[in-house]
Amino acid sequence: MEQVGSHETGLDGPDVLILRLKGAVSLSEVRRINELHLKYGREAERLFYLVDLSELENLEPQVRREASEVIQNLPLHGTAIYGATLKAKVLAKLMLTAARIMRGRDGNPVSFHDLESEARDWINERRRLG
Repeated sequence: MEQVGSHETGLDGPDVLILRLKGAVSLSEVRRINELHLKYGREAERLFYLVDLSELENLEPQVRREASEVIQNLPLHGTAIYGATLKAKVLAKLMLTAARIMRGRDGNPVSFHDLESEARDWINERRRLG
């Protein structure tokens, strides 16, 4: 796992991209996270996104835009978000919907879960389905 400010990101196995956001995310932090995600995306045929938003405080509009631009360029086959408050769910949906619109297709379904174990189960099921 790589530390970017108070946030963490990294690969778990060959195809699970983990992101843990804690507090507010600055523009410089999202740019570094994006660099790492693009690096991981170049090395993978397919990725699943496992996102912990239990401690997220805010994603400013510019931060969401920056993240959306990178998300559309990743080989994502599903995003499982867990621990999100209502506000965090809304922010995540805004960002992922923008990425979906820019991408022009919906190969990255999004699922919200209370627990990490539930999110991982969902990813395992997506993986099993191909």
